[in-house]
Amino acid sequence: MTSRIKLLPENLINRIAAGEVVERPASILKELVENSLDAGATRIEIDIEGGGKKLIRVTDNGCGLNKEELFLCLERHATSKLTDESDLFSIATLGFRGEALPSIASVAKMTITSQAGQGDGHRLKVEGGRIMDLAPAPTNQGTVIEVRDLFFNVPARRKFLKTEATETAHLVEMAQKYALSRPGLRLRLIDGGREVLSVDEHNDMAARILKILGRDVASSLASFQMEDGDLKISGYLGAPTTAARTNSSLFVFVLGRPVRDRLLNKAVLQGYGRTIAPGRWPAGLIFIELDPERVDVNVHPAKTEVRFREPGQVFDSLLKAVTRAIDVSPIATAAGQAPARPGPSGVDDDLPNYRSLDPPSSPNRLFGPATGQASPSNLGRLFDAPEPRGDGKRWQGPYFSMGQPQKGKASVPQPPLPAPPWMAGGQASEDQGLPGHEEPRAGPPMGGPGPAGDLAGIRPLAQLHRSYILAEGPTALYIIDQHAAHERVIFNSLKKTLKMSGLPSQGLLLTQTMEFGPQEALAAQALGEPLARLGFRLEPFGGSSWTLRGIPSLLDPHGASEALAEILQAAKRRLRDLDGAGLESVVEELSGSWLYSLACRAAIKAGQPMEREEMESLIAALAETEAGGFCPHGRPSTIALSLKELQKRFGRI
Repeated sequence: MTSRIKLLPENLINRIAAGEVVERPASILKELVENSLDAGATRIEIDIEGGGKKLIRVTDNGCGLNKEELFLCLERHATSKLTDESDLFSIATLGFRGEALPSIASVAKMTITSQAGQGDGHRLKVEGGRIMDLAPAPTNQGTVIEVRDLFFNVPARRKFLKTEATETAHLVEMAQKYALSRPGLRLRLIDGGREVLSVDEHNDMAARILKILGRDVASSLASFQMEDGDLKISGYLGAPTTAARTNSSLFVFVLGRPVRDRLLNKAVLQGYGRTIAPGRWPAGLIFIELDPERVDVNVHPAKTEVRFREPGQVFDSLLKAVTRAIDVSPIATAAGQAPARPGPSGVDDDLPNYRSLDPPSSPNRLFGPATGQASPSNLGRLFDAPEPRGDGKRWQGPYFSMGQPQKGKASVPQPPLPAPPWMAGGQASEDQGLPGHEEPRAGPPMGGPGPAGDLAGIRPLAQLHRSYILAEGPTALYIIDQHAAHERVIFNSLKKTLKMSGLPSQGLLLTQTMEFGPQEALAAQALGEPLARLGFRLEPFGGSSWTLRGIPSLLDPHGASEALAEILQAAKRRLRDLDGAGLESVVEELSGSWLYSLACRAAIKAGQPMEREEMESLIAALAETEAGGFCPHGRPSTIALSLKELQKRFGRI
């Protein structure tokens, strides 16, 4: 009987291994740079073409390979980094499996040129896993590896690669990680002859951060460090005001290895507590050093994930380090008060839940069972989210000029409720929301109004704790969260204006020069037209510099660069993930996300007083606004207590 089980041929084995190692061009760059670092390289130059699909060349000054080692490095599981089984439990190098080079060589055309010590240099050519040529080649000590025509022999895999811009963005991010991981490393990335990234051995960490993350993020970073036995944690943390919607500016290194680790990310977020809003990520660099025996880096083929022997200790130590850094550094005062922090909830949960609340229909969430009184904290929980607080003055966001004439501009008459001069009553359009941002349709808690039109005709009675409007209707008492309600009115108007004609723009009398990191520059280049519709007129100035010539009319010029940086921060990761036909939906989603932020910052804050006319104006606008019963984030703006409910609570029925 013929056996149905057969040994796979060597070339097929290599291609299967390549599927684990070579996900995209950035995967190849990762393996080649790690080999260079493990070889002791202090200078690495990277050349790419066509998003890495045409060419990836890595040149280093490491120890190099002799003629015999050139052959051996193409054998699977051939490595210089392990000597016996015990080394697996104390890995101090970046690579050790011995699979990378043979896997890459099986799906590309590879050339390795190397010289070790004082010996002669040699060049080895390989195509699709077959050695084509080996010849002497004069070269300096070190190694040059060229990878051309990726997946030339696996066309099905090549079709799954993204556009050149997307793959380039992945390559830039990969290079950034290693440029930040080694302060003494000189690293250059050249794309089609154009230098995209360059750091040299004389750049300290501050200079590297400035070049890679940009001036706005770099200027907000504060250093920290702590030791817990042999566990050492150090790095730089960004101010809460620079938090972004993606974690693309948060870099975590374990023993010099860039990693993605849910546990560590969670510790960082909990360390920041409520100084940043849920769903946002701080910028920062975190370096973790510990005994290699206490961490397993052999849990993922690409070695991007790690497993700690004592995860609880690492989590607690990092949480304490971040908490202490936020409390004692100048960035702790950015919010104006000490942050409230959630208690630890263990290391196996999902990302931290900033609020632990009863279901919205719980009858005891507004009134305490013993006192029968409504406290500010209970009201805040009922509306289910903290919001930016005011200082008792008329509202003005951190980089917005609302309802006040700017220098050099004529005064524009404002309605009782401050609003941008180009807003027309907040009437919503017929569209159903931007892609990725479905409007909430469920009925609000405690019998509150569903369609915002239920608010028509009610009249304000008072302002409670300078945060909530108490209003009387024919059959109910209404409690309106002033920030959430105003935020919804502004958001709907912004959305309508953007869809119809784009946000109006104002030219800057004095243009601003902005310095972008490599990824922000790629995002700015790809988003030229969408940024113009948002009101930003941005032009390349040369190198990493860009000139800002116009900004949305709603923005205060002094904060325009901060607003633009927020958009580009959010765009970095999204532009990598989607391309081609998906770019339009990504742009709309990014635009919608920024409108949320714009509306939130422009809206009246909790803690700011309102006159009766202003409350009436807000209620009238909310009644005309689609989905006015909810803020753009989905939490209720209005809660209704029916007369029947009140009669029950007072024992009348």
